[in-house]
Amino acid sequence: MSNEFAFEMATSNLRFGAGATREVGMDLVDWGVRSALVVTDARLAKLSPVRTVLEALDAAGVKAVLYDRVRVEPTDESFQAAMQFANVNRAEAISLAEKLRGALKREG
Repeated sequence: MSNEFAFEMATSNLRFGAGATREVGMDLVDWGVRSALVVTDARLAKLSPVRTVLEALDAAGVKAVLYDRVRVEPTDESFQAAMQFANVNRAEAISLAEKLRGALKREG
């Protein structure tokens, strides 16, 4: 018996502006989420936008698991590693820190 996985990317509302990142924990709680997988790369993981996400999740009582091995040019192996990590760390939501790149420009 094999497991099938499907990926869907639906359009979503966008929120931007000062303090918007700090609202992620509150938003996930509103959706009933208790655990979230934060997906980013090693560089972003060290910067304040990702720290802000992790702090917002913690403050809202959402358990966060950080995956910081995203690659700019993903390979089959890197996708497999990410899927394995996600399967081991079952989360109810995924936050893609790639969306935070715009915040880096303000950070310097």
